[in-house]
Amino acid sequence: MVPVSRRAALLSGISLATASLTRTASEPTSAEHTDHEADDLQQVLDQVPPGGVVTVTRGWDVDQSIVVRKPIVLRFLGGSLSTARDIDLIRIDSSDVALVGARLRGAGAEHRGLGRGIRVAGTWAHPLRAVHIIEADIRDMSHDGILLEHCQSFSVSDCVIEQSGYAGVLLFSCSDGEVVRNRVAEVLQPTGYVNSYGIQAVRATATGLDVAPRSSRILIADNEVSGVARWEGIDTHGGSSIVIARNRITDCRVGVALVPSKDEDDATRTKYAPVDVHVVGNQIARASTGPGSGIVVRGAGEAVGADVERATGVISGNSIDGYGDGERDGAILAYLTRGLVIAHNDCSASVRRGVSLYHSNEGIVVHANTISTVADTVSTTSVAVDVRSIANSGQVSANRYVPSDSPAERVYGLQCRPMPNSLLSVANDWSMTTSAVEAGAGVLRFQDG
Repeated sequence: MVPVSRRAALLSGISLATASLTRTASEPTSAEHTDHEADDLQQVLDQVPPGGVVTVTRGWDVDQSIVVRKPIVLRFLGGSLSTARDIDLIRIDSSDVALVGARLRGAGAEHRGLGRGIRVAGTWAHPLRAVHIIEADIRDMSHDGILLEHCQSFSVSDCVIEQSGYAGVLLFSCSDGEVVRNRVAEVLQPTGYVNSYGIQAVRATATGLDVAPRSSRILIADNEVSGVARWEGIDTHGGSSIVIARNRITDCRVGVALVPSKDEDDATRTKYAPVDVHVVGNQIARASTGPGSGIVVRGAGEAVGADVERATGVISGNSIDGYGDGERDGAILAYLTRGLVIAHNDCSASVRRGVSLYHSNEGIVVHANTISTVADTVSTTSVAVDVRSIANSGQVSANRYVPSDSPAERVYGLQCRPMPNSLLSVANDWSMTTSAVEAGAGVLRFQDG
């Protein structure tokens, strides 16, 4: 048997799938078209029958978008697209499309603009399905490397995206897809952008869920995200059933952010929390100090005890290095949550605190985490698990503190001074701290110390 590469299998499978979905008795099963002697690449795409294959072999410098309007395979073999304008270099308006090996170069990421490498342009009334972006190489886009809007059963895999202004991969109201094995580097956030992201799954905030549903049931795994120095490596605003697993995230202000989406009737408030989100087995590291947490979990609402949707999910098995140098930041920061599980994480070199419970965490479980901290140069106090404010309930169990290479002069295992809180502290190993627990009546301890 002759071995078949993964790329060849994908190409073959996608080509057959698109052909079978669109074939009629009079149409060919698959037609091969190339730009080899073409004067206009758009004409080549427009002439290929549904289910066909277009191969780009040359370098094209364009000043308007190349648009895919039908189910095809568009592959690049030695070819490329570049532009000096802030445009969508490739826009996909059809379901059942595979884009393979695209080499795309934009007008630069040092300025604010709407330059995108690939835009998959579905709408709430007409979502797109089965769009696959494979092995793209995208650089120098003023807004996004890849944008998917209202897309289902999609994949973005094995791509390299470098030098973007706003986001590497941006998903609006997408579902049942995956973003896997990509490398996203250097999201610059130039003047004019207030934030930036490596990979983000969100929804539009001007309308309700009927028109702008949550991004949901998405796997974000095995990616490398680096150099989002001003904002967040991987993010969801109000996402549902999203799994963020085995990613390597370095030198981002915040590693992973699970945060709420705004209220469509009042942009000053949040309404939709991230729900059933799992952050598992990621490696998150930052060499610089300053504000920012390794993982942030925040539900909707603005005040203590807000009666709005709470964040839910699991934070487990992550390695987090070098965060927690802010007023309430930690390697892991949580507030406005319900039933959140924070377990089996390794938080090393946490500058002020390891796990930070801010406020309004109902029924939280903080279990079997290992935390090492270094001295805070301002307060000279480090805290393994720090309860910063009120309205927290749940259990803190089987966690342990181990000294770092630069041990703090004073270390607390569990700190919970504000009232009212209601926490059960069980079987934690604070033997290497200078003070095991600093807490009021809101903490009940059992075999703990």
